[in-house]
Amino acid sequence: MPGRFARRLTPLALALVALPLAGLAQAQLLAEVLTVTAISAQFDPSVSLPRGSLRATGAGVDVLLQRVEDAGSWTDWEAYTLGGIAVGLAGAVDQQVTTAFAVAGYFEQERSQRTVQGPAGPETHTRIVYVGDDGGRRLLYFVRAGQEVVWLTARSR
Repeated sequence: MPGRFARRLTPLALALVALPLAGLAQAQLLAEVLTVTAISAQFDPSVSLPRGSLRATGAGVDVLLQRVEDAGSWTDWEAYTLGGIAVGLAGAVDQQVTTAFAVAGYFEQERSQRTVQGPAGPETHTRIVYVGDDGGRRLLYFVRAGQEVVWLTARSR
């Protein structure tokens, strides 16, 4: 009798464990799609995303801008954030954003990376400058710290 009960319970237990894992994978995909869409919307107005989705605002963004080299040469700053398990997608998001920029006519001109000491420990800052056919320049700036990633975008003045 206990063996028969356990055999019936096992598929149910596996389903209860698998459902949240499937939800995490879908959440990662959704986070990646929304982030790439949000960033590429800066460059291609035909791409739209509801304002506020993954967009960061407030004093925290201003503090980050103070730590960006040559921030005064750029304008129309926007910031987007991800945290938790979605941070593992940062490399894929970088690649997809670069591809989206290329489709919009912006190609990578320069890239640099450095590690700095942030308020909560070490941070990796990646700076990518894109140039369009018309000579316009765009900046994509990543700040990675622990389980958080912030993307800052701007255009040249």
